[in-house]
Amino acid sequence: MINVDVSLNQEGQVTDIEMSGHADSGEYGKDLVCAGASAVVFGTTNAIIGLTDESPDIDYSDDGGYFHIRSVNLENEQAQILLQGLIVSLKTIEEEYGQYIKLNYK
Repeated sequence: MINVDVSLNQEGQVTDIEMSGHADSGEYGKDLVCAGASAVVFGTTNAIIGLTDESPDIDYSDDGGYFHIRSVNLENEQAQILLQGLIVSLKTIEEEYGQYIKLNYK
């Protein structure tokens, strides 16, 4: 199962998102849940880097199964909107494939 830990501060700003595990919803290379979650996370991260002046702190595993993004400047509204969009996208995947992905709010 993919676990996504979403950390928000008291103002509702996203401070970090950590995704770990494997969906195992299909054979390697054909796992749609894993592909969808990965595409959303990497696409959002690339959008933050490419469209804002934010340089988030990122950790990931080369062999998959782990990705962690931390917002450096919480006042960057564009980056926050993109991160909120990431959460909405992952929540949409969870609603359809909840047996393979779980969002946890901290």
